[in-house]
Amino acid sequence: MDYRLDSDTPVVVSLRRAARTEIHAANGNAQLLPDEHAVHELRKHCKKLRALLRLIYPNKNPLFRRENDRYRKLARCLSAGRDLVSMRTALLTLAPPNHFEKTHRVLRQIQQSLRDEEHLIRVEGLLNEARESIEEWPLHDIRWGDIDAGYLRGYQRARKAWLEAREGDNAHQLHQLRKRVKDHWYHSRLLRERHPQSVALRCEPLKQLAQLLGDWRDLYLLCRFAITVGEPLGKELIKLLEMCDWHKVRLRLEIEKGCAEFFAHKILVI
Repeated sequence: MDYRLDSDTPVVVSLRRAARTEIHAANGNAQLLPDEHAVHELRKHCKKLRALLRLIYPNKNPLFRRENDRYRKLARCLSAGRDLVSMRTALLTLAPPNHFEKTHRVLRQIQQSLRDEEHLIRVEGLLNEARESIEEWPLHDIRWGDIDAGYLRGYQRARKAWLEAREGDNAHQLHQLRKRVKDHWYHSRLLRERHPQSVALRCEPLKQLAQLLGDWRDLYLLCRFAITVGEPLGKELIKLLEMCDWHKVRLRLEIEKGCAEFFAHKILVI
């Protein structure tokens, strides 16, 4: 099933169905760990489940905090390997594989040492707990109007993150912006059938904006990694940092343009 809420069914049924679908898909990917693609997909399902929860509940809601923490822990079990894959991908966007050979070699060596059986076992346990917990979510009082309110709440959080991030080049603020933009993109996907003339039109541009923010983040991680490795990279280090900085500036300009278009208004009408 596609990641969406079916507006022709009761909202409670649609919410549980969407959550179960993501857990089922995450379980399928867990069987393939530590394959790179499986790690990426499983982390993506966790993010989609957290976005679904944010659509239903405010951040201060106790159930939201508990469930959000569950999926955050699950994703963190796999974060180290995923960051290395992201850095390798970013490195390949800068130059062909025969460039930065020392950097590629160090990344491969670290990745090969990362398989952690305890983390993989923990992933399976957390997924089993999550599947059981979905059936206990107290959704009986949720109405479609509450979901629309959650969508507008997500827009406000994304807009606030942009206003904070545009004031400087702070990596933490840009990372927070990326998370909020992805939430708003996921929320738009969930509600695109309910609001085909407004929300649906935001999906593809938001996906592209989230990708730009992800590319910036990957380059930032690559820079930080290269600086940490330092001397063993030899002459590659300075050239790598210079190229990363140039591409980060270019991406930042595209991000600012996209955010200015998406978050220009205090209130979003759906």
